Amino acid sequence: MNEQSSVAHPLTPRLPSFFYGGDYNPEQWTATFGANEEEIWREDMRLMRLAHVNVATVGVFSWVSLQPDENTFTFEWLDRVMDLLAENHIFACLATATAAQPAWLSAAYPDVLPVDEQGVRHGQGARQNYCPTSPDFRRLSQNLARNLAQRYGKHPAFLLWHVSNEYYGGGCYCDRCASRFQDWLRARYGSLEAVNLHWNTAFWSHTYTAWEQVVPPGPRTEVSVQGLTLDYRRFISDMYLECYRGEADILHEATPDVPVTTNFMGIYRNIDYFAWAPYIDFACWDSYPTRTMPPAEIAFAHDLTRGVRRGQSWLLMEQTPSQTQWRPYNPLKRPGVLRQHSFQAVAHGADAVMYFQWRQSRGSFEMFHGAVVSHVGHEHTRVFNDVAKIGAELAELDSGILGTRLPARVAMIFNWSNWWNVEFKPGLSNALNYVDEILLYYQALWDRNIAVDVVPSDADLSGYDLVIAPLLNMVSEEPGASIEKYVEQGGTFVTGYFSGVVDEDTRAWLGGYPGPLRKVLGIWVEEFDALDPEQANTVVVAEGSKLPSGGYRCDRWCDLVNLEGAVALATYGEDFYAGRPAITEHTFGKGRAIYVATHLDKGLVSGLVGSLLDELKLAGPLSVPAGVEVTKREGNGKSYLFVLNYNDDTVQIALPQPMDELLNGGGRVTELKLPAKGVAVLRAV
Repeated sequence: MNEQSSVAHPLTPRLPSFFYGGDYNPEQWTATFGANEEEIWREDMRLMRLAHVNVATVGVFSWVSLQPDENTFTFEWLDRVMDLLAENHIFACLATATAAQPAWLSAAYPDVLPVDEQGVRHGQGARQNYCPTSPDFRRLSQNLARNLAQRYGKHPAFLLWHVSNEYYGGGCYCDRCASRFQDWLRARYGSLEAVNLHWNTAFWSHTYTAWEQVVPPGPRTEVSVQGLTLDYRRFISDMYLECYRGEADILHEATPDVPVTTNFMGIYRNIDYFAWAPYIDFACWDSYPTRTMPPAEIAFAHDLTRGVRRGQSWLLMEQTPSQTQWRPYNPLKRPGVLRQHSFQAVAHGADAVMYFQWRQSRGSFEMFHGAVVSHVGHEHTRVFNDVAKIGAELAELDSGILGTRLPARVAMIFNWSNWWNVEFKPGLSNALNYVDEILLYYQALWDRNIAVDVVPSDADLSGYDLVIAPLLNMVSEEPGASIEKYVEQGGTFVTGYFSGVVDEDTRAWLGGYPGPLRKVLGIWVEEFDALDPEQANTVVVAEGSKLPSGGYRCDRWCDLVNLEGAVALATYGEDFYAGRPAITEHTFGKGRAIYVATHLDKGLVSGLVGSLLDELKLAGPLSVPAGVEVTKREGNGKSYLFVLNYNDDTVQIALPQPMDELLNGGGRVTELKLPAKGVAVLRAV
C-alpha cells in the first residue's frame, strides 16, 4: 500500500478518500428480474464493495416512485435502500428527483408543460420537460425537496445533495414566460425607454411603447433585435437558476452543513455556468466524450468546470463505463480508455470519479447505455473488472491529493453571453464558432502541458502571466479597463478577430473597433472581410520575426487593421489588403498585447503560443514526448504529477529526480515506461 496522508475529502470530513461510485436507481429494477427486490439490492451492495464504491447517487429520476400522486409519499423503499447503504459503509448523494416530472403532475397542471417557439405546448414525456417559470412546478418540486430533507437529513448514509439533473435550459415561449421576461427586463434596465435604448429598437421602427409588446424571440415573433435574443437567453438561464435555487435554499436551511450542487454538462451552450457559480457549493459535470474527441477538448471541459468554482474541489459526477445510447453510433470504450478518462479528470483537479449508471436498465430510452453491472447481472465482465481496478487504485492513492490545486499561470477568458452573441444569426458569417476558436488556442497550450484556468470576463487577472481571449466580441467598459490595467502592470494579453466590437448589450462601439481594447492593443480595425467557405488568404511571417517564418493559410475571417502604436508580426499575403497587418504586438506599460486579425491554421497558433511561453519562461512540469499529457497538482505540502500517454506505442520518460509512483505497483522511480493508454501518478520525494 502507498504511504497515505490523513486528509479528509475537502467537501466532507466523513470520507477521507476520492468519491467513487455512480447513479444507483434501484426503483427501476423492482420486481422486474424474477427475484425479490431486496435480494437484488443486497447483491448490489456486495458488488459495490467489490468495486470499491463509496458513494451512490440515488433518486435522480424517482419522482413518481417517491410521490405517486400529489398527496401521497412512498419513501419506504428509499428508507430501505438508504439503510442498506449505511450498513455497507456506502454514502448517498441524494438527488431531489425533480428533473423528470410524473405524468400525474402534467395531467393535473398542464400549464407546467413548456411551449415551443411555434407556440405549441409539449405533451408529457422525456425529461426537463417543464416551463421554468411554472409556479406549480416550482411548488411541487420544492415540496418534494423539503420532504426528502426532513426525512433523510440526519440519515447516517446521507452525504451530499444533488438537485435535479443536467438542467437543459431550452426555454419556454408561453404567455407566463413572456410576462416574467418583461419583469426581468424591468429589473435589469429600469424602464421601457432604457430597453429601447440598449436594444437600439428604433431600427426598422421596432420601438416598444408598452411592456406587453415585448415578447420572446422566435420564428413567429421577433428575430431581428439582437439585444432581445441575447437577453432572452440570459433570462432563460436565470429562470432555470431560480428553479435550482428554490430547491437548494430549502436544502440549505434544513441541512446547513451538507453541500448542495447540480451536475453541469461541460461546454454547454444554453446555461451560463459562471452566473450559477455563487449558488452551488461545488462544481461537477457529466463527461461523455465521443470516441474521436481530442483529449485536449475533454481537458478543456474539465478546466471549464474547475473554473466555475476556482479554488475549490470539483467532481466528475457521470461518465459511461462503456458506451452511450443516445448518439447515432455508440461504440464501446476500448480497453484502457475508461481508466485514462477517469484519471484525466483527477489530473485536472477532480476529487471524484462517478458513473452513469450502476445497473443497466431493463428497458426504455437507455436500456443499452453502459453500466457497471450489465444485464447479465454479475461481476464477471470486462467492464466491471475495469471499474473495480480503477476503484482499487483510487482507494490506494495518497489522500493528500484531495483538495490540491493546479498551479496555473495562464488564463483563458470564456463568456456565455459572448458565445451567444458571436453566433447570432443573421451575422456576417456562419463560420464564426466561439468554442472552435477557444479550443484552437487551448490545444496549443495543452500540447505543451501548460496548466490553464478558464475564467469569466470579470475575473481578477493579476495572478496570471498570460491571458488569452479569442473572439472576445463583447467587451464592456469595466472588463476592458481591467484588461488594460493587467497589461499595463506587466501581463501579456492575446485576443483576436471580431473582438471589442460590441458592449454587453450588443451595441457597436463607436469611435473605432476594438472599442475599449483599442488603446491597449494599439490598433484600429477598419473593416471585416467575412470570407466565403471556398475563400482563403495567407499570413506571411518574415525571416527574423519572433514567430516561425513562412506562409500560413488563414480563412473564415480577416480584419483590416491599422497600426496605432502596435507593430506587425505578420502580414496578409493576398487580396487587396496584402501587406496589411495580420498579427500585431503592442507594448503597453510593462506588458504587451497581441492581436490576431484572422482565423489562423493550427501550426501558426502553435508557433505564436510557443513563442510567448518561451519569452515568459513558462513550461510544462515535465519534458515528455508529443501525445503525453502531464499535469501538476499541489497542496497539503506535497506535489503530484499525473502522466497520461495518448500514443499508440509505449513511451519512455526520464524524470529530473527520483519520484514515488503511486500506481502500477508503486515504488521509487527515476524513469517511466508508459504503455499506450498508460497512466502514472508521481509524488515528489
